[in-house]
Amino acid sequence: MGISTLSSNQSCFNPLGEPKTTLIDNARIVLSSRGPIDTVSILVAERRILAIGDKVEIRRKYGAWEEIIDARNCLAIPGFVNNHSHIAMALLRGLAEDLPLLNWLRDKIWPIEERLKPWQIEIGAALGAAESLLSGTTCVTSIYFYDPGGSEASAIEKTGLRGWIAHGVFDWMEEKGLRLTQELVAHFHGKDAGRIRIATSPHSPYSCSPDVLRKIEALRGKLNQKFGARYPILNTIHVAEARTEAHEIKTRYNVDASRGILKYLNSLGVLNSDTICAHCIHLTEDDYIALGETGASIASCPISNLKVGCGVADLPRIISHGTVLSLGTDGAASNNSLDMFETAKVASLLAKGLKGDTTQMSSKRTFSIATEGGAKSLHQDREFGSLFEGAKADIVLLDLSKISAIPFHDPYNYILYSARSSNVRDVLVDGRSLVRDGELISVNLENLRNRISSAVSEIATDD
Repeated sequence: MGISTLSSNQSCFNPLGEPKTTLIDNARIVLSSRGPIDTVSILVAERRILAIGDKVEIRRKYGAWEEIIDARNCLAIPGFVNNHSHIAMALLRGLAEDLPLLNWLRDKIWPIEERLKPWQIEIGAALGAAESLLSGTTCVTSIYFYDPGGSEASAIEKTGLRGWIAHGVFDWMEEKGLRLTQELVAHFHGKDAGRIRIATSPHSPYSCSPDVLRKIEALRGKLNQKFGARYPILNTIHVAEARTEAHEIKTRYNVDASRGILKYLNSLGVLNSDTICAHCIHLTEDDYIALGETGASIASCPISNLKVGCGVADLPRIISHGTVLSLGTDGAASNNSLDMFETAKVASLLAKGLKGDTTQMSSKRTFSIATEGGAKSLHQDREFGSLFEGAKADIVLLDLSKISAIPFHDPYNYILYSARSSNVRDVLVDGRSLVRDGELISVNLENLRNRISSAVSEIATDD
């Protein structure tokens, strides 16, 4: 028998506690918003970066600190922003492989998801959050299914990760989806000083009718009137992922979207600067016009797109049009990793190889897209996505004693082309130490492994 109550999951999570005043002492390099700075310290207080500079001067100006992290041979960077994911799908990693996207969804994934219990979703999300933190991701945008008994939101709250969480809505669960979205916002939006935010999320234009798409956008407006004064509620949707998407829309809804999926969404009045469009592989000229008119942003998922055979988004062209671009891993069932080091490297290499131009997607630009790009898409680039005084303290320390960092020449080249998740030593989110010396603090990994084993056993029995 599997474990079937939320109370059974509690031992997977260690108490977070309040963020402390912390000195990150004498980092070898701090990759600040102004560029690399050698041998400086970072003072973290009240969830933010209070100072970047000389340790003695920091002490003179601000006094003592509660804890100190020795960063003498470390590179301090802003945490990655994984701007499109389904972290609970870490539970389904490896269950369905080597299938076309729509077959993968309809024949394998969706039938399993219909049977998932709330505790299994929360445990899957805890696994995804743990993997994210250990690989240097400090913020995720993640879409799955909400239930008050267990969800991605509850796992995010307990693990300390920063998150924009959404309940995915489909035609066939319209009424329930709208109700659960409202419950999710009421219970979690703005929790822990805004560390947790909620978004709306129609799954896609081929699984949501024009009427449902408009209803979700109208609901978002109402929710923002009630809950969004301090923390606006955004919208995220899968767009132009499959080559057959326009045909699917025509077949299902008798609507012509052949001139572009984004153009179609814009014609419905549901595309705007609060819209995060995941994937956007197959774009038309009219789609680029729609992006320019609305200010919608894109979250590209190159590894997942390759793995399910959907194609490759033209990131250099997207950038040239001035669209805000970010990166995501997608779910761990279609990637099969939540490692943003991999995603950033592949994004850069694909652009170089396909364009035959090694200057495309440089290491510095791609790193910015993977960090600040995600923050910009979330309208949070004044809060996180880069390291500066006053920013949220979402900080990752990379161990430069690792063999992949020897010899070390340029921080951007190292991060994009040489570094990997195993180089992550320490992670702070919102000023809390969540990974210390490579060990996850907020999650009991042994207990989590046991819960995952129970969940997978139940899924296998159901099959």
